[in-house]
Amino acid sequence: MNVLFPHRMKQYDEFAINTWGIPSTVLMENAGRTTYRLMKEHYLPARKRLAVFCGRGNNGGDGFVIARYALRDGHDVRLFLFGSPSDLRGDAKINMDLYRSLGGEIVPLADQAPALAEATKNCDLIVDAIFGTGLSKEVEGLEMAAIEAINGSGKPVVAVDIPSGLDAARGIPLGVVVNADRTYTYGYAKFGQLVYPGAAHVGRLTVVDISLPSFAETELGVDAYLIDGPMVSRCLAERAPSAHKGSYGHAAVIAGSAGKTGAAAMSAEAALRMGSGLVTLLVPSSLNPILEAKLTEVMTYPVEDHGTGFFAEASYDAVYQFVKDKDVIVIGPGLGQEAGTQALVRRLYAELDRPFVVDADGINAFVGHTDLIRARRANAVFTPHPGELARLLGTTPKEVNNDRFDVGRAFVERHGVNLALKGARTLIFGADGRVFINPTGNAGLAKGGSGDILTGFIGGLAAQAFALTDAACAGVYLHGYIADSWLEEHTDMDLVAGDLLSGLSKTIRDLRNGTDRVYVEQSL
Repeated sequence: MNVLFPHRMKQYDEFAINTWGIPSTVLMENAGRTTYRLMKEHYLPARKRLAVFCGRGNNGGDGFVIARYALRDGHDVRLFLFGSPSDLRGDAKINMDLYRSLGGEIVPLADQAPALAEATKNCDLIVDAIFGTGLSKEVEGLEMAAIEAINGSGKPVVAVDIPSGLDAARGIPLGVVVNADRTYTYGYAKFGQLVYPGAAHVGRLTVVDISLPSFAETELGVDAYLIDGPMVSRCLAERAPSAHKGSYGHAAVIAGSAGKTGAAAMSAEAALRMGSGLVTLLVPSSLNPILEAKLTEVMTYPVEDHGTGFFAEASYDAVYQFVKDKDVIVIGPGLGQEAGTQALVRRLYAELDRPFVVDADGINAFVGHTDLIRARRANAVFTPHPGELARLLGTTPKEVNNDRFDVGRAFVERHGVNLALKGARTLIFGADGRVFINPTGNAGLAKGGSGDILTGFIGGLAAQAFALTDAACAGVYLHGYIADSWLEEHTDMDLVAGDLLSGLSKTIRDLRNGTDRVYVEQSL
């Protein structure tokens, strides 16, 4: 699914109107009519009382279209307008007049606020058409009071295009935001609806077709893509009967240190479960007995550590000779931050001409050495959480989270690698400039070890010769999908990393069969 920022959505509208010749009134009619049809299916099986809150712009115009259809069908409609009818212009005024022609009444809110709590109390459904996707300033005054009343009403809320008060570009609240149960957005999903904290206000998101010409995508471009089941299933095709273990690659996992053998074991087993034909875990030799006891199907390759439990730069030649012909190098889980270990990571990365999946302490090895990251360019994917990326950039996790899109894109443009910036709604930045949003996952993943499983998933797919961007997209989607499935019979408290391995089978079946979850609906 294609995703746009508000400024590009505006270009699409202008293209449809000025180049394709679709009147703007038709676009507004399509938006409001389809929204009403979908509302009717979900919320209006019988006559209901609707409170429709309309702003003075085009978002309010959409609200007037919805109100007109609801009035036509016999619903009890009360429409509250922020301002007076004389304030409206263009398409919004046309649709206000059409609503009035059916006997629709308007309660102007220009001079003083009525009892907003009373207005939201005496209804069955609230329609939020106050602000649209162009909002860029803090909400205040009467609109703020109305949004607070809507949120405190306890009634179901439908948002028109976007919950009022939400920044459609960054997904952050502009003071106060409507908490919608459903949002019907027009033409394309907007970036700010799909990332947190914005996604928490959107509720169920449906993209409504308003007859924008699809070839505008070629003319005007898109900003991001939402990962979905059909996209991921391309990496999960059933295997040929004649296949053998050599058909699916050999992943070398360089991981583990004293006290962190679990990270090494989980990432290696995850790579194997994800389909890599062979997986060898390279470990400090003093830890090898522990890993051989933990793992059965994964092979181990002990590397001399002189009893320290950490990789040392002195072992470079042995490591290099073993991994130089492997299909992917997964490096970082549980490595620790010893100086010799970090030096080993940097040398291998710079001198090995193999695909790399770099995570955790593998990423930390480049703090102060970011100039070396470009050595692998598109042949590496870094998988940091905001804290790890902040350390690389010399900033703070808060600054990373405040603008994850621009921070991630700048990192990729500078260093030329792929990036999977983990978190609620992980973002994958391809070295080719594409950006992907992952819709799966929940707070159950906020546990130690879940990142190690994800690293193994990505490495296991990369071993099978999938492009690193595709491997990252599929890995994060599957990882989160398993956690979402977990909630069907468990809770978001009791999930542990190992459960992600046991849930992989069902997830692969779902995606192969096309019975996977729908995270964002599309409606004609």
